[in-house]
Amino acid sequence: MGCVDEELSFSPDALDACRSGGAAECDTRCQNGDTPSCTALGLVKELALEASPNVAYAARLFDGACAKGDGAACNDLGLMHARGIGFPVDIERAETLYAVACDHADVVGCANLATARTWGADAPENIAKASMAVENACLSASHPRACAALGMMRARGSTVERDQKMAAELFEKACHGGDVSACEQLGQAYLRGDGVTPDDVAALQLFRRACDGARSDGCTDLAAMYCMGRGVPRDPARSAGLLRQACDAGDTAACRAKGCTGWAPL
Repeated sequence: MGCVDEELSFSPDALDACRSGGAAECDTRCQNGDTPSCTALGLVKELALEASPNVAYAARLFDGACAKGDGAACNDLGLMHARGIGFPVDIERAETLYAVACDHADVVGCANLATARTWGADAPENIAKASMAVENACLSASHPRACAALGMMRARGSTVERDQKMAAELFEKACHGGDVSACEQLGQAYLRGDGVTPDDVAALQLFRRACDGARSDGCTDLAAMYCMGRGVPRDPARSAGLLRQACDAGDTAACRAKGCTGWAPL
């Protein structure tokens, strides 16, 4: 699937304003031509941040905002196609939308395009350009989301040479810059020893930071640490509570887990 750490791309300021002012106010701004508000409202509707989800409405909002040049909306619509949210799974359509997002200077869209498939040395020109855009955004502007995406590309060997140590360094840079998805990925690196010395306590702290930052997968990983007693005394009750929290936030792995019994965490 062409996702970078399952991360949606959007304007945080627009989403915060949308949530604080309410969907009705956000809808008014959208109707008045504020395209980022349309994209933010789409996320509110897709992720059920205020009420029940309305993925069809979210898709229409993303489609309209994308047509007006909002790269984040194009990327988010692509992710819906890639994940089968409101549509049958359509990776080709998703990749087309990632390319449009990248053309509109959306860094995550570029990263999604660059990692959409396992490209060989003869990667298409648009893939190479997307990869370069992500690398430049991270190395030149220290864009946290771009650094997190570049870390994933380094970890996977997608259009760039695979380098776990460099991937961990990029995750750390992005995590310190405020990208909690990178904190979760860095926690995984410490847990497995990918490019860093294994350290359960460091992994635990990073998973907690990701969970506190509303990353449902971070909460699931933190639950696993409590389940196994890695980096912290074993606490099945705490683990179960974190799993409920992660499930409520939409993590399907957490929803499938039944506490520590019969679960193969991490």
